[in-house]
Amino acid sequence: MPKSNQSSQVRAAEATKDRVRVFQSAAPYKVLDDYKIKNTELPLYDFGKLQIAKSKITRGIGLTVKKAHVVKQYTAPDAERMVYFVQREQKQEGQAWTQIDMVAMDPQSGQPVQETIGYTFGQASEVFSQSTQLIGFISDHEFLYTTVVNADQEWVYQVNKMNIAQKTVTPVMELFRYEAIPSNANATPVLYSAVLTPDKKHLFIRDSISGVTTYDLQTGAKKWMIIGSNEIRSGEHFETLGNSGIGIYGANRYQSDLTWIDMNEGTTRQPFASEQGFVDPGTDAKGKVMYYNFTYDRGADNILKGENRTLLLSSGVQLVDFKGNLLKRFALPKDSKDRLEFGGYSESKKAVILHQYTIATNSKGAAYKKTVNWLIGDMSTGTMLPLKKVDVPDNWDKNDIVFGKICIEPYSPAAEAQVFVNVTENSYYMSRWKTTQVALHQEEDVVMFVDVMSKRVFSSSFTRPDLIVAAFSYKKYNWDNQDFGWMSGRWMARYQTQPEGDKIFFFQIN
Repeated sequence: MPKSNQSSQVRAAEATKDRVRVFQSAAPYKVLDDYKIKNTELPLYDFGKLQIAKSKITRGIGLTVKKAHVVKQYTAPDAERMVYFVQREQKQEGQAWTQIDMVAMDPQSGQPVQETIGYTFGQASEVFSQSTQLIGFISDHEFLYTTVVNADQEWVYQVNKMNIAQKTVTPVMELFRYEAIPSNANATPVLYSAVLTPDKKHLFIRDSISGVTTYDLQTGAKKWMIIGSNEIRSGEHFETLGNSGIGIYGANRYQSDLTWIDMNEGTTRQPFASEQGFVDPGTDAKGKVMYYNFTYDRGADNILKGENRTLLLSSGVQLVDFKGNLLKRFALPKDSKDRLEFGGYSESKKAVILHQYTIATNSKGAAYKKTVNWLIGDMSTGTMLPLKKVDVPDNWDKNDIVFGKICIEPYSPAAEAQVFVNVTENSYYMSRWKTTQVALHQEEDVVMFVDVMSKRVFSSSFTRPDLIVAAFSYKKYNWDNQDFGWMSGRWMARYQTQPEGDKIFFFQIN
């Protein structure tokens, strides 16, 4: 940024303390043209149009984004296309130009769509990249995103709307402006996370200026939710629970004073405050039910610690509605040596899948969860029924199967166990796939997962989870990037980081 004699400052144009600027009836604009018009005194680096080379590969399509790197990957709501944020950067004398292009690809049409969505000049290129995030889709072809825009000596942090079909960018809201001290780039504001609420009327943003904050998209009304949340502190717990519209924040993990945030309404409460022990809230894989695992006390033996993660060794499960009101409770007696945790949820049966286990020690002397049984808990009566274990599922109907998962130990990167419960036969099959990413497509009877160790993608099913096959067996497509996207028509997408430009692959799985 150009040098300034003023102190760093944050302000919002045309804003009050509790309201930010909303661009009413704004016209679409071209990002690069806008930079040139508004910043005549700032230098310009012309990256040129993003070059995308398309190639045909076995069972799919390949794209290479030349001299650019994929920084984020998203799946459109209709699952027809993948959306990538692709970055290019040019450094010079401690400054950098950062350009981010959107690339959308529908493998069935085979034609990528691209448009520049961000262009920023300044010292803090990593901050600009992190602060450019897709907030959420408002339709199959439109999404909101955050970005940082130069305005002479200021950086403007704002929300834009991208229309993929029309390739237009439209300003929506200005969050704040920042004028930097050249010698203190570390103070440059950063957007940690940004989410569009399920009602599509509010934004839920955490940044280094305002902390956890909600914004009304229509009025610009701003509401600070958590005091002091502008800094990420060691030991804190912050997450948004799937697509539930619920956020959780606490200074310490597992403490009962965790704050429950309703992102739609912009309200907070502490529904766990009456618990005498530790709590660990969450939602099921499909976001249909809320729960928290709990302990009876706060003894150190209730937490299993690894180098990079911890596990709560709970004695029961409390179901909660989406307003934080307590529902049915399932628990083992206080004197039981066994433990109990949430494993999954059956919406059709209104029943909870519960994992009963004990703490055992492996050959290396490390503690882990040893399964005693899987149970199904009736949310009407509160009763728990043990399930029958099967080694080879026989004649299972995909519509009768509920998927669940738990974490066995906190030491390795892929320590999850998966369970497939037949709620009609009251039976279960348990697997130990070494994965942290499972994609469920019940209507197609497909389950996909990435094996962390081999870096390969495998396919299984709800009806025969005992059988797995490699989604593709070509070693040249095995790489460090673990994430994959799943689209309709059984298309799967992965990308590979390369020095001269990342490669994006689309495979059709049989």
